[in-house]
Amino acid sequence: MPEPAEDHRHIDRADQLAQAARLTARDSRRDEERQALFFEGPEDIGKSSLLFEIYERHRADGVYFVDLSRMAMEHEVLETLAMQARGQRVDVPSYRTTRDRFAEQSASTQVSFTNVRVRNSALQLLARAEDRSLRTDALSDALLDNLVGGTRRPVICLDAFEACAQPMRDWLGRRLLPNLLTRREVSVFVAGRETPRLSRPYSGAVHTLVLPPFDVDAVHDWIEALGFASLRDKAVTIQRTHGGVPGLLAEFFAYHMEPEEAVPAHPDSNRPSGGTDDHDGRDG
Repeated sequence: MPEPAEDHRHIDRADQLAQAARLTARDSRRDEERQALFFEGPEDIGKSSLLFEIYERHRADGVYFVDLSRMAMEHEVLETLAMQARGQRVDVPSYRTTRDRFAEQSASTQVSFTNVRVRNSALQLLARAEDRSLRTDALSDALLDNLVGGTRRPVICLDAFEACAQPMRDWLGRRLLPNLLTRREVSVFVAGRETPRLSRPYSGAVHTLVLPPFDVDAVHDWIEALGFASLRDKAVTIQRTHGGVPGLLAEFFAYHMEPEEAVPAHPDSNRPSGGTDDHDGRDG
């Protein structure tokens, strides 16, 4: 699960957030509306922070966040989605379709596919199937059928695509993402230094945004949000020095120390010592 939003201060990106809002609020009757936004850019440009902001804004709608840099296998992605779904009181996964499809392998064993905690044993059972991709597709279908059940319109956030090994990239681009995009109720956001390149017809449902560095106005807004009065006239210099890269700016601001305000002198500070005030009128 993503860390609390307080640890990922989000500044600017108003245009990207507006596009995300239009995507999630799209009219499902209009087939030309896009379903996915891919955020692409170099390290420290703020891709993860943008995904965290989208995640926070859709907590009430059913939102899922997967850090792909922590996923080694395809089924780990599905397990992460399933565990988050159950945390949101969504009844997943049933895996009934999977159980039926692999009836020959599971006929002699009774397994409850509705309990996330026994999913490892279920996956061991399904591992006997010869066609691994077919098995994973079946798991994905069963899970996604539950995620979009009823009136739910889930938002899926996938971070750090560039961290995936090639087999995982192939599975995401050729299997999972197309599967998500065939379900009109789902909105998808992917971020990475590189992003998936989908084939038609799925590419038409995706818009890729290359995140630019912060401009001077954004840096000034950040300074104001932090309350750094001593930096208000230095936004141009700070933006140029750090290239407008949010990660570098965040590091700079984290180490910035505001000068302490001068403490006003006490009214009695200039009075000579030894007066009667400190001695109750007695002689020293």
